[in-house]
Amino acid sequence: HYQPSSYYIPLASAGPDTTSATAAGGILALIENPDEWRKLKANPALVSSAVDEMVRWVSPVKHFFRTATEDYVLRGKQIKAGDHLLMAYPSANRDEEVFDAPFEFRVDRQSNRHVGFGYGAHACLGMFMAKIELQHLFRQLVTRVDSFALNGTPAWVETSFVGGLKRLPVRVTMQ
Repeated sequence: HYQPSSYYIPLASAGPDTTSATAAGGILALIENPDEWRKLKANPALVSSAVDEMVRWVSPVKHFFRTATEDYVLRGKQIKAGDHLLMAYPSANRDEEVFDAPFEFRVDRQSNRHVGFGYGAHACLGMFMAKIELQHLFRQLVTRVDSFALNGTPAWVETSFVGGLKRLPVRVTMQ
């Protein structure tokens, strides 16, 4: 029996978790890659591509399970209808067949076909809102912040489903 209210709880809670994880993880990526921060500050028009790169890099949704509906061969491996499959988003977002230099964080990455918001029928309903929020945040940061530096040790949420940084102590130098 379908209960619509059971769908709204994950919908309401998923957005803030994934958006805040991407924002914090994006700032950490910029701290760890200061040339990318300088590139973004020098060219704020890169904010949209930077946000997509942050989603790819952070991959706040770690995995989903699906069940195959038909037989399929993938890279020589037989998948049978009814098989349960794990979709590992961080792995997909580092796929060397899809991304040039997938283990590099690049704010100007083009053709960023990440799956951080899912794909197709399972695409995140809030992905456009998340992108707008993140773009707005980083547009404000590039005009107001000179630099970020770690001010302690980051701590990660211990999770295998949705997560990111639990704590990111940062020292901010304003312009």
